[in-house]
Amino acid sequence: MTTESASDMGVGLGALFGVVALGAAAMTAISSYNYAIRDAQGLETAGLLTNSGLAFGVAIVAASLALVAVHVYAD
Repeated sequence: MTTESASDMGVGLGALFGVVALGAAAMTAISSYNYAIRDAQGLETAGLLTNSGLAFGVAIVAASLALVAVHVYAD
């Protein structure tokens, strides 16, 4: 008689990548907001849109990996 134990890896990785996705989405919003404010004031905006785009990319990839992790380790 063999005993199998279910892995919580899917839940853990899903939660980890979910937190990363939320953090990156927040960075996207913050960078975009800072760009809008600085542009309206006529100040230097170099790099803010690049940071926002990179953060958006990280958010999308992390969210995708969270979904994949949940499905890969599903019973």
